[in-house]
Amino acid sequence: MLLGGNLQGSYKVTSSELNNTGQEVTGRRIDFNLRSKNGYFVREDLAVGLDLSVLHQSNKITDATDSDREPSRETFVLAGPFIRYYMLNGVFGEVTMLAGLNNFNDVNRKYKALEGGVGLGYAFFINKQFSLEPVLSVRYFRKVDRDGRAYTELGPMIGFGLQAYLLRQKSHVIKRAL
Repeated sequence: MLLGGNLQGSYKVTSSELNNTGQEVTGRRIDFNLRSKNGYFVREDLAVGLDLSVLHQSNKITDATDSDREPSRETFVLAGPFIRYYMLNGVFGEVTMLAGLNNFNDVNRKYKALEGGVGLGYAFFINKQFSLEPVLSVRYFRKVDRDGRAYTELGPMIGFGLQAYLLRQKSHVIKRAL
């Protein structure tokens, strides 16, 4: 079994002319993603499981008149499957697909969200059952409001996690090469 999770983050500088005035609007965006990944080894080097995620986004926007707007913050709760394949020496590849909702209390700003990702990481074992795992991934994120208007982003995320490998007979193959 595989129990654990990771914390991911990203920082982006944004620029858009897609607004009512047609003028450039700039800003910055910070994402934090706390994930729980729990799975089962269906083969010695292949794990499948459930990815539970809480994604928090903060946007700070400056309009064309150089006046700062109030920062907007959103929190999403997402869940879905993941597949992780271990290659040589603790290197692994991972694919995730999640769906969820945000802002449960604000009826006017309720969104449906989808997230998918492909990542590459490394399991650095600190003992026989625990590993520290840096992960670099590319993430696709899309949110849709009740009127069908959508926001989409695609970009890198950096993460760091802690995993527990239970049932030693399944996880020994990963550690063996190290």
